[in-house]
Amino acid sequence: MMPNPRSEDRELDDATVDLFGLGSSTVTRGLWLFAVVYTVVTIAAGWHLRSVHNWAGLIAGLMIFALATLVVQRTRGPRFPVSAAISAAVLAVCGLAISLWSLPAESYLQLQTAPPVSAATIVFTLLAVHGRPSFAWVGAVCCTAIAGLWGVAIGFGFVTGAGNTAFCYPVLVLAMLFVLMARPLAERIRVLRERAVAQAATEAATAAAAAERGRQLSQLERRARPILGEIVGGHEFTIGEVADVRLTEAQLRDGIRAPAWESDQVRDAVWQARRRGVSVLLLDDGALSVVPDRGLLHRLWDVLVDELQAVDSGQVTARVLPPGRSLIASIVVNTGPTIRRIEYGADGEMSEHSATVPVATSDD
Repeated sequence: MMPNPRSEDRELDDATVDLFGLGSSTVTRGLWLFAVVYTVVTIAAGWHLRSVHNWAGLIAGLMIFALATLVVQRTRGPRFPVSAAISAAVLAVCGLAISLWSLPAESYLQLQTAPPVSAATIVFTLLAVHGRPSFAWVGAVCCTAIAGLWGVAIGFGFVTGAGNTAFCYPVLVLAMLFVLMARPLAERIRVLRERAVAQAATEAATAAAAAERGRQLSQLERRARPILGEIVGGHEFTIGEVADVRLTEAQLRDGIRAPAWESDQVRDAVWQARRRGVSVLLLDDGALSVVPDRGLLHRLWDVLVDELQAVDSGQVTARVLPPGRSLIASIVVNTGPTIRRIEYGADGEMSEHSATVPVATSDD
């Protein structure tokens, strides 16, 4: 199966998008290490600085870079938000501007520009790898322009000032190459994950079907084999035994037709009710298999058992309704002129309705 040519428009999960482990502890430790190196180089290169304003500006620049990095690294989701990308790019540009303009022209050393430009490069690289390369390139160009203006301001010229940001662009080119390689790889990972989920669902359905088939065969073995053995042996059945055989057949049909009602208490109550002449019909159309609520199922069993034990004639129909309806199950008790309907909604609430059907007389 080939990747969709418009795979960039399809949403991927966090694990698929984060191919480079940008949210991992390893990357976090690397960023902390860079922060330490940034601080050491800044202090070493600016050791001769005695102005509080200069150091306040350099510290503020470091804090702004840290905030920009935090925005990029901590933002999660299938697609990196535009608002977060704009915030990170603007913060990186501001951090560079504050750091450069905090360097005094009279004692400027080229090494002093390396930490802030490197920090801005890291922010833009993270942005590009996160799938927002356009914001990274715009931010880098803005940083170059600001560095050029700073060079003009301190008397070195625009080209010399802008040249301090030159090493940012090869790094962004490499980041773009990673992004171009990662997009088809992410799509392939998504397809493989979908296939794995589909295969797991198929295997689960197959296992469930095999388990259900085994359960039914076990019931058939336990209940029908003795009767079949007697038939093969030429046993002459009494009227009572014939009734029991028919009840056994009906019970086996219940297990196949209505697995949701399959329980010892319901089975015994249905057996006894049918012995008394009550017509019992159990149906299961699957609502509880989609939303398996064991508590609701046990309440349904209890209500059905109570209704079966309370009637001596008529008909009782218990049905689990199809999925997607507002009702999950219903129990209809028809005892002649009175018909009662007990319904259970998807919210677990029970409601009861009753009606009386007029009985036809000989005068009608």
